[in-house]
Amino acid sequence: MQTRAGPLQSSLPTQMWVEFHRCWGKCGPGEARRPWLLNSIGNSSILSTNPNQATIDELAELAVVFAGAADSIATPAFVYEDAFIKSRCQHLKKISDQANCKLLYSIKALTLPWVLDLIEPYVHGFSTSSLFEATTAKNSLPAEGIVHLTTPGLRPDQISKISENCDYISFNTVSQWMRHKDDVAKDLEIGLRVNPEVSFLDDPRYDPCRAYSKLGISAYAIKEALGRRSPASHGISGLLFHNNCNSPDLQEVLVSVQKLERELDQVLTGLTWINLGGGYLFDKDSTNHDAFYEAVASLQTKYGLDVYIEPGSAFVRDAGFLVSKVLDLIKSEDRSIAVLDTTVNHLPESFEYEWRPDVLLDVDGGRFPYIIAGSTCLAGDVFGEYAFAEPLEIGSTIVMYGVGAYNLVKAHTFNGLPLPSIYSLGVNGEVTLMKEFTLEEQSARWGFEVIARFRN
Repeated sequence: MQTRAGPLQSSLPTQMWVEFHRCWGKCGPGEARRPWLLNSIGNSSILSTNPNQATIDELAELAVVFAGAADSIATPAFVYEDAFIKSRCQHLKKISDQANCKLLYSIKALTLPWVLDLIEPYVHGFSTSSLFEATTAKNSLPAEGIVHLTTPGLRPDQISKISENCDYISFNTVSQWMRHKDDVAKDLEIGLRVNPEVSFLDDPRYDPCRAYSKLGISAYAIKEALGRRSPASHGISGLLFHNNCNSPDLQEVLVSVQKLERELDQVLTGLTWINLGGGYLFDKDSTNHDAFYEAVASLQTKYGLDVYIEPGSAFVRDAGFLVSKVLDLIKSEDRSIAVLDTTVNHLPESFEYEWRPDVLLDVDGGRFPYIIAGSTCLAGDVFGEYAFAEPLEIGSTIVMYGVGAYNLVKAHTFNGLPLPSIYSLGVNGEVTLMKEFTLEEQSARWGFEVIARFRN
C-alpha cells in the first residue's frame, strides 16, 4: 500500500517560531539538512535571526516538516526519513572504510523492507538474531551480501534453515556449540560469542556483561573448551562480542579489544575474523574515534583478522518519528493532561525503562505545560511532562523524535489499539503511506475467521 502527498508547506504560527527560537537557541552554523524545505518556506520567520548564521535550526526544520505533513498523515504513525537514513549510511560507510573494517546493519533495530533496500548498498551484509530475521536478511541482500547470526535461543529444528540463510554463526555458549556444530552446513563460518567481562553501563537491563549474563562465553571458558588445539582444528574461525548500548565513547571499543588481546592472544592468532558487535552511535556526540581506529588496526596487524562491526541504532534511531494527535484535554487539579491517539505500548521502552521520549516543540520554560498521556486504560500510560509555546488543542499534532530504533519492532496492541501506520518521508518531502494495520489483520492475529461479526 502506497499513497503519496505532495511537497510540504509550513503552517506554524509566527509566534510559535519566536518562542521556539527563544527557548532552544541555535544549533550552530551550517546548511539545512533538508534543502528542499527552503523552496517551501521562503523567507519565513523560522530562518535564524542571527545574521552570522544562515541556517535553519535542526529541530525547527523538523517542525516545518511535520507541520506541513500533518494533514497527509493518518495518526498514530511512525514516519521514517529516507534522506537521513542515507546520510547515516554514508557516514558509517566512511568510518568503516577509513578503519578498513566491514560494515553490517543489525536488522533487529528496524526491519522495514524499503529501509533495508536503502541501507543495503552501503553495507557488506546484515546481522540477525533469529531464523525469521536471517531469512529476511538473505532475501533482501544481493548474492554477495553476507548474513551473520547469533542468538542465545538456537532451536534444533531450525538449524537446517539457518544454515541455508546464514554465512556466519556465532554460538552463544560452549554447550550450544557442542550440540550443534555438526548440524550446520559445512561451508558456514563458525564463531563463538565471547563475553569480555567489561561493563560500561549502569543499567543491568542493557548490559550484556552484567552479573550472571546469559550472553557469551568468558575468555577462560573459551580457552578451556579449545584446550591445546587451534581454533581451526575445532572448526572455529572467528569471535563475536557485543558489550555496549547507545555509547558515544569509542574508547570503550579499544578497552574491550585490549582486554581480549591480553586474555585470548593465542586464540586470536588462530582466527580469520572478529565481529566487534554494535552498541555505538557514531554520531556527532561520539568521541575518541582514533581509539576505534586503533582497535581495528591492532586486530588487523597483530592477527590478520577481518574485522566486522554491526551497528543498529546508529543507522535509524534519529530517522524515526512517532506522530500523533491530541484526542482529549483533561484538567486534573492544577495540571493539564493531553491524551494522545497513541500509547506507550507503541514505544514500549518508554514505559519499561522509564525513558522519556523527546517531543518536537517542547521547550524549556514553555508557558503551557502538559502531562502527555496515551489512550489505553493503563494508569501508567504516560510519556512525561512537556511544555509548549502555545496551548494544545483537540487535534493538535504531537511528534516524538529519535524513535527510529527498537520501537516499532517491540510495539504491541494492548487494548486493541492497532500498531501505528508506517510512512516514508522521501528525499523531496513527499510523505508515502507504506503500511496500514487494519481491523482484519488484528482479528486474524487472534484467530477470528469472520470479521463481519464485529460489524453487526
